[in-house]
Amino acid sequence: MNEINIKIPLHKLQDLMISHVRYSLPRHTYIVSETIHDVKTYWSVLSSNTREVITRDINEHLKRWASDRNNAFHKLDYDSWEELFDWINESRSSTSTTVTTAKPLVPVLPVIDLKQRER
Repeated sequence: MNEINIKIPLHKLQDLMISHVRYSLPRHTYIVSETIHDVKTYWSVLSSNTREVITRDINEHLKRWASDRNNAFHKLDYDSWEELFDWINESRSSTSTTVTTAKPLVPVLPVIDLKQRER
């Protein structure tokens, strides 16, 4: 597979990701799985605003097309979007607890007695 690495501003990547999701939501092709993979891959670098827009768009799609879960042709894609929505919500939960319970960089910090060091 050919691969190129390009540099783009973060705000442009975020705009592209929102467009990527919005284009893919009503589709029933390979692009759904590609988009979901990309969202998961780049989720950690997206701003909270971009994450909220993507989450809202997926949620609205799931509500609007809830009947698709009963349609054999659309069920796979609906389930995939629903799975991503659940993944996003799980990520939110784990992120919020991780932030409040930060772990130290080293297990034990050395204690230095400066008075003893001067001697």
